Amino acid sequence: MALSQVKPLRPPSVHPRRSRDGSVLIAVLAIVMLLSFIITQFIDEAVEDLEYRAIFNEPSDVRAFAYSMLEVALATVHEVALIDDGKLFAAEQGWGDPLSYAGIAIPNGWDVQIQITDESGKLPINTMSEEMLNRILEESFDFDFGTARELSSMLLDWIDPDDSRRLNGAESEDYLRRNPPYRAANGPLQSLEELRLLEIWEDEFFDEDGRPNELFTQLNSMVSVLSSGAANINSSPQAVLEVLALEGGFDDQRIFDGLNDLPYLQKVPGSASGESTGVEVTLLRVTVSLWRGQVPFTVSALVEPNFSDSGGEDGGSRPGGGGGLPGGDSSDAPKTGATSEQDAINYPFKILQLSEYTQGRPSSPPARHSALDIGEESDSF
Repeated sequence: MALSQVKPLRPPSVHPRRSRDGSVLIAVLAIVMLLSFIITQFIDEAVEDLEYRAIFNEPSDVRAFAYSMLEVALATVHEVALIDDGKLFAAEQGWGDPLSYAGIAIPNGWDVQIQITDESGKLPINTMSEEMLNRILEESFDFDFGTARELSSMLLDWIDPDDSRRLNGAESEDYLRRNPPYRAANGPLQSLEELRLLEIWEDEFFDEDGRPNELFTQLNSMVSVLSSGAANINSSPQAVLEVLALEGGFDDQRIFDGLNDLPYLQKVPGSASGESTGVEVTLLRVTVSLWRGQVPFTVSALVEPNFSDSGGEDGGSRPGGGGGLPGGDSSDAPKTGATSEQDAINYPFKILQLSEYTQGRPSSPPARHSALDIGEESDSF
């Protein structure tokens, strides 16, 4: 056969039906993957929803568990305080981790976290002097002399019980001209957010929409609307120490150089004897958070230690007070919950605030260094 008669080879053609089958298969796989992703997301959300509903379908059990953990925390604080003659100074005394201290076994399926923070390291904004308030506004917030006096006058006019306006202040007659109108509180601030109602304060510590700004966050780390006594310098942030140093004339950088065997102060150093300076805890926030899966249930209590009362019916007392144990009444008569019965329990804490599902604001780290934070090169030990 001649070479001219040989037919050239042609590449195999792709069958149209096979090409369509491959495209369909890819499309089906894509749909399967999409459905798998959607179903997985649905299952995850359904599990979270079931956990959420489980929390609220068993309110008595969940709440009872949360409040029992709150009692464990308070009992730990009380017991540790009694060891030190009813004094609370810092978490390094042993009350910072009540679950470990009490050896509580947590039931399977639950996660528990208890956080105890000292709220008494802040300055009492409702009771501080005008001089101290001006010092904070000028030194910590860099307001000029005039603006600091305007702010302090506005706040003091809002708090004081009369309607007499200070030179740079405002009273009810000024606020009644607003839309909507309102009156000055003529009483202590109930929350720090209340400052948004005050002239000048609303412009300096809040944005145009009335939301707290950075200056408000800084102020919140330094002052409290609930504390009324001296600030516990064992838990005070650096900004508070600097203000107290200006008042007492001491060196805030070396205030803790006198620490010896313990990583906290038990007495106010002689160089820091200002009336706003203290070393004892007077206000604690106890936050109990429970998790079943990813759904939390939270109880937050602001408590004031009350360890100075005498004992129970026998009239005895223990070091640091603390009173008789709850339910220590020898009478077998049924209890009705009357105020007199509650007083007889002699509970060693006064609960100032109690809320559920909220944790409050994060606390500021204390400027004091613990024994674990200070290196060997320090001359503090």
